[in-house]
This record gives sequence, structure tokens and C-alpha cells, in this order.
Amino acid sequence: MYAVTSSQMKELENRCNQWGLDYRTLMENAGRAAAFCINETIPISGKRCVIFCGKGNNGGDGFVAARHLVEMGGLVTIILVEGIPTGRLAREMFDLASEMGIEILDLEVNLNRVDDVLADVDIIVDAIYGTGFRGQLSQTAADACSLINNAIAAVFSLDLPSGVEADDANGDIGCVRADFTVAFDSLKPAHILPLTAKQCGHICLVDIGIPDELKSEIQYRYALVDDSLVLEHLKKRRASSHKGDYGRLINIAGSQAYPGAAALSSLGALRCGVGYLQLAAIPQVGNLVAGKVNEPTHIVLRANGEGRIAVSSMELLEPYLSRATAITIGCGLGLDEDTTQLVYQVLRSATCPVVVDADGINALAENINLLNDISVPVILTPHLGELSRLTGVPVEELENNLYEYAGRFAKKYHVILVCKGHKTFVAPGDFGAFLNTTGNAGLAKAGSGDLLTGMIGGLLAQGIDPVMAAVCGVYLHGKAADGCAQKKSQYAMLPTDVAEELTEIFLSYDR
Repeated sequence: MYAVTSSQMKELENRCNQWGLDYRTLMENAGRAAAFCINETIPISGKRCVIFCGKGNNGGDGFVAARHLVEMGGLVTIILVEGIPTGRLAREMFDLASEMGIEILDLEVNLNRVDDVLADVDIIVDAIYGTGFRGQLSQTAADACSLINNAIAAVFSLDLPSGVEADDANGDIGCVRADFTVAFDSLKPAHILPLTAKQCGHICLVDIGIPDELKSEIQYRYALVDDSLVLEHLKKRRASSHKGDYGRLINIAGSQAYPGAAALSSLGALRCGVGYLQLAAIPQVGNLVAGKVNEPTHIVLRANGEGRIAVSSMELLEPYLSRATAITIGCGLGLDEDTTQLVYQVLRSATCPVVVDADGINALAENINLLNDISVPVILTPHLGELSRLTGVPVEELENNLYEYAGRFAKKYHVILVCKGHKTFVAPGDFGAFLNTTGNAGLAKAGSGDLLTGMIGGLLAQGIDPVMAAVCGVYLHGKAADGCAQKKSQYAMLPTDVAEELTEIFLSYDR
């Protein structure tokens, strides 16, 4: 499900107006849809409902909602936050609500009465700003938001909680903290960016009558990943197919200290359907993996004195690289000069997409400009610490502006970033972000990232577009983890359990 920016939403409304669906009708549709959503969530009949209305179009939506909630049996009071609306449409809707006899109070003039109605309120509707907010709340609006947040009532925000900016992860510290947000027509970036999404509560997306054909030319910037998006890219297998139809992945992984990373990344690729997997590893790693995972064939590489892959192994790897349809490198390699040079040489020699994880990323951080010389698609899968090393930006600063930094990095170096964390997202260089909706804290265990790298590599090897291979891999990884948590708990679940749970997901998908 894609999100539109505030300017794109305005453009859609302009197209509607030119098409014959005027602004008044859209406002009437939005307010009515909001009222129906509120009533379906909490039956309004006999309930005390207070609607805070701003002076712009979001306030206009609130006046419309007020009329319909009264018709549904609600006991409605409107509170004007910044006086009588100034816009033509919002003023028209204010007049209709006034003519209907709905109680209307001015926040600054009727404060005692405002306190009285809020003392006995069941439902609050926030219609102060919607998507029109920028910068900081005025003192009056801040006071209104404080009243809303401190009231004992269910809070519904129209389109967006007031004080939250529509197009990024910014919000005033005093913004409304909604229990429910009624989003009009389309999600906005703030609905899905984690820092602002938590202010929205449960999101109800409602139709306000904008025809789908008017959206055909929108260039989306953000997407919320769900089953339907993933299923578009996981095609059913032909009855007459063979292993060669599902790709050849080379997994360069493991070291004497971290042999399990090679096993888990290999398992992830196999569970995601790769046709042919070759594990490129030193003998100690290969022997351990062979005892746990039978399916890979092995490219036996040389070990250096530290039990890691020696860079001289490139001569052994080279003949296989040109036949691969994807390469994964980095899981459990350990970091030394051999690792660094191996990563550089593999990237320069690759003729297919490459996924780089863990110590592969740390090796790149030492010479990041190398990425400018790589001609194949590259997917990097850093956690926050690794992204800090890649960008040179402190972790604390990254956390405050993660999407901006990730987007800039992906665009500058022409890579696809899988930014792992509480809310993992995928940032391609020519797009904002694909926000993942699955996963839980049970993934906070060593080996989870190795499994994910193998899953992405397995999908990539089968010919799935690199961006969507990353998006699907992240989603499936989290979805499998959610299934594991239900069966084994977040404490007890293991990365191998997550791999096993993939079988249940693919069965449910009929894949």
C-alpha cells in the first residue's frame, strides 16, 4: 500500500475538481466517512462527543462530521481552536453546523464551559490541522492538543494527528496522541514512518470518492509492505520447471569463529526456493554446514592464519562467479585485511546482483567510494551501528533522521539499503522507503541477520527485481518470526525456528 505526500494529495484534489468532483463534495465525503468510521468503532448514540476544529479545511471536515454524528444520536459539542474559519468551504460547513443547533464554543472565550464538557466526554475528534501542519504549534493549538491528550476519552484524528507533519517523521512535541486516525483516501508518509505512526494509533483508511484512474501518474515515495505487495513477486512454479529455473546463488560466508552464520544464511536461501546453492567457505566451515544442511554444494576455499577466508581464494572462486545469478557475502566472515580485499575483489568481479552483510559491510566502510565503481546491483543490510560506520554519522544523529540519511546514502552510492532495526525498512536510491509491517523482538538474537541475508539472496537469485527481493525477504523474515513468537514465544524462538516457519507461510500463499 503506497503513501502520497501532502502536495500529491492536493494535486489529486485538483484533478478531481477538473474532472467534475468539486472540493465541497470531497469535504462532505470526508466528514461523512469520518463520522461513519467513528460510529462503527464506538457506537455514538447517547455518547458525549467533542470536536476540536481548526480554521482550515481540516476544521471543515470536522464540522461535516459533527452534523452526521448528531444525526447518529451523538451529543456533540464543537470547540473552535483558532476562531471562526476563514476559508470559504470551511466557513460554509461551520454555518451549516451552526444552523443545525450544535453547541459551538470558542476555546479562548468559553474556557469554563470547555472544561465542563471535557469532564464528561466519551469521544474526542481532532480536526485542528490534518495534513496542513508545518513547524510548531501555536500557543492556542498547543493548549488544545494538551486538553485532548489529557482527557479521558477515545481520540480520533482526522487525516493526521494535529502537530504531526504529513511528509516526514517530524512532529511538535505537544502533538495529539490519537487512539484512532481516519486517513482520507490514501495513507500519508507520516502514517507509516515509525516515529510519527505511533502518534496515529489505529489507522482507518476511508474512501472519499476519488477515482482510481486519477492516481495513475503519481510517483510514490513511500510504501507500506503487506501480503498483496509480496505476492505480486512470488510467482507460482511451473510444473515442468527444473532447478536451473530458480537461480544459482553463491554464498561466501563463515569463518572458524562463526561457522553457524554460513549454515543459517544457506538455510535462509534454501527455504526461499533457490534452485542451486553453492557455499564458498573454508574447510572447517564447510564440514560443519554439511552436517546441518545437506543441500548446498561446496566451493572449498583457503583459510588464512586467523581461520578466515584467505584473499588468495579468489582464484578458486573466480570460475564460479560468472555462472551465479546472485551472490551473498559477509555473514560470519570476520574482519581482517584478507576479508576486506576479498569483498572488494568479489564486488569488482561480479556479473550479477550482490548482497553484502555484516563484516562485508564493515570492509566496505573502510573504502566506501569503491561502490562508485561497481556496475551490478548491490544490496547492503546494515544495522544501525554498521550504517553509522558506512555513513560516518553518529548513531544518535542517525536515529533522529534515519530515513533522510539512508535515502541520501542509497542515492549517492546507487545501492539498496536494508536498514535493520525495530522497524526495518528498505531504501532504494530512487525511492523513499518500503516500510515493513512484520517482525518482533524475538529476532533480537545472533543469527537472525544471517538468515535474512540468505533469504534475500535466495529470492534475488531467482530473478526477482533486487529492490523487491529485499522488500519480500524482510517481510517474509518478519512474518515467519511473528508465527514463531505465537508458537514458541519471543524468548525461546530461534533463527532456525524462523526458517522452519517459512514453510507455513509459503503454504498459506499456495507457493
